[in-house]
Amino acid sequence: MIRRLLNTTVFRLSLVYALLFSLVAGAAMASIYWVAAGQIREQTDARLQLQSDLLINITKTYGSLQALQDAIQTRNEEHDDRAEPHFYVYALTTNTKLPFTKKLTAEYVSEDGRRVFGTLMFSDVLDIVNLDVEVKRDAYARVIITRLQGGAQLLVAADMSEQNTLLLKLYNSMWLAVGLMFLLAVLGGWLMGYGVLRRIDSIRQTAGEIINGDLSQRMVVTRRNDEFDRLSLVLNSMLQRIENLMKATREVTDNLAHDLRNPLNRLRNRLDTSRFQSMDVEHFQQLRQDALQDVDDLIKTFNALLSIAQAESGVHRDDWTSIQLDQLINDLGELYEAVAEEDGIRFSHTAQPGLVLQANKHLIAQVITNLLDNAVKYTPKDGLIQLQAEQQQSHIVITVSDTGPGIPPEERERVFKRFVRLDNARSTPGNGLGLSLVKAVADLHGAQVELADNQPGLKVILRFLA
Repeated sequence: MIRRLLNTTVFRLSLVYALLFSLVAGAAMASIYWVAAGQIREQTDARLQLQSDLLINITKTYGSLQALQDAIQTRNEEHDDRAEPHFYVYALTTNTKLPFTKKLTAEYVSEDGRRVFGTLMFSDVLDIVNLDVEVKRDAYARVIITRLQGGAQLLVAADMSEQNTLLLKLYNSMWLAVGLMFLLAVLGGWLMGYGVLRRIDSIRQTAGEIINGDLSQRMVVTRRNDEFDRLSLVLNSMLQRIENLMKATREVTDNLAHDLRNPLNRLRNRLDTSRFQSMDVEHFQQLRQDALQDVDDLIKTFNALLSIAQAESGVHRDDWTSIQLDQLINDLGELYEAVAEEDGIRFSHTAQPGLVLQANKHLIAQVITNLLDNAVKYTPKDGLIQLQAEQQQSHIVITVSDTGPGIPPEERERVFKRFVRLDNARSTPGNGLGLSLVKAVADLHGAQVELADNQPGLKVILRFLA
């Protein structure tokens, strides 16, 4: 489990982000440290300059270096009386041949010519100035040297042990904070990886059950609405679609076996009759004609199934063109007007001029033909069939209506399934695939199919986006 957790992408990404965040945080804290250290140095330098100015003012007031020397001695003695280490150390040299600066390397020189020195041990400072005072000899000192008139030099040094201790604590605290942030990030990555691994295990377990044949299984969807839930919803929709297709395939197989059995049996019986019975030429010709009709019916059934399968798979999607729908309606209307007239049925067709539809022309013509075939088949003598095409707002609407028996409202969804034939249609020729093809082609084109009551009869409405 731990090995799998360490190998998860979430944990690895968390580790990378933890490293990057720690580096950025370390850089930010290092900047804070250097700013704080610089601020402390500036404040210390300001205090050293103030101490130097106070002593220099004594020289200016009394006009002699001896007064300055006495003031320095007094200050050093005052520190000795306190029985505590000196914070400031003062020294004055009038020996211009061996000034302090010959033994020290300046950190920088101020605008008024004062030399500032850092990172010096107090013991080194005392050796340079030859003083014996109580100080923290192992502490660092910050020194400012001011050159006076006549070549004399005034040295003022400050104990930096407290400031350095503060900076050290700040330094340690910063790195401790960076380390804690890194550990917390790793722990967070561990926990997130564990949560992701649990979700993936759940999906994998469900997928395994589906692979074993249980298509009713679905991915678990929580209330978090995270990416796993959204993925699970998509997978569940896909699984539902697959289950419906498998169920439809089983139904089609069952219906196909049932509906093909009768014509195949009739064909076999006719062939047996022609084989074992003697008959005249006229009888044989009729038998052959009936056998060919059975074969044609079988071919029509398979062609219809193939057309439905192609429409559902989107094979013809690349064959879309701009169809002059009004011209197509008029052509089909003229053709079926003659067919309806032979059966004593009235027929009318109208199409709004200039209608253009982006679609597969062959499939649209086949859909309208199927609907008109059904209308002619079920409309009684002296009935009326109407074919219309018009634009209604953002839709192009094709309507085929008849005055036949119609379809009950409770059956209007079921008739779109393959091989479904209502009781009043079983005595008429057909295979129950016409409306299935209409629905498949409509879905391919993103259209809506509606079956409505024509009072009397049936009205089929197709709505395409203009």
